[in-house]
Amino acid sequence: MKILRVVFWFLILLFIAGVFLPQHYMVTRSVTINGSGAQIHQLTNDLAQWPKWSPWLELEPSVSVNLGDKTQGVGASQSWTDSSGGGRLLFIQSDPGQAIRYNIWFGDAQNPAISSMTYTTLNATQTKVHWSIEGDMQMPVIGFYMALIMDKLVGPAFELGLENIKREVEKDSQPTG
Repeated sequence: MKILRVVFWFLILLFIAGVFLPQHYMVTRSVTINGSGAQIHQLTNDLAQWPKWSPWLELEPSVSVNLGDKTQGVGASQSWTDSSGGGRLLFIQSDPGQAIRYNIWFGDAQNPAISSMTYTTLNATQTKVHWSIEGDMQMPVIGFYMALIMDKLVGPAFELGLENIKREVEKDSQPTG
């Protein structure tokens, strides 16, 4: 009987924590690429180019992407469906050689997460690319727990995507022999 009481109070504590603790998350990854911000921007700023590097197509075979009427720059959009419901994104900033920023909605979320890729010139031949996403889980009770594991869920996909961008940019800048 004592064990049942302990389990009961533990479950109550988990519930209360899930209701009242923050649901905010932020995931960031970066990579150094032998190439310019302009070269990187050509891949990241055009949604029609995303299949060349996007980790989501590799990690989730059921993804079906629909491009919007505009695929480049501010106002570019796409939606997708997959086994977990899908979502949509909309470019809200596009600075050639410097960054893209987009709103992204997962499932039927009312408020978007904000994602960005920024390019920092390190020297004449190298650029550091930072990819980040932040938002609120918008999931009562379990949102806090989901926010806690977002880095582990999304981080490896960001790493794969950044490595794919690196491969694409660097293959274009390698001398042919």
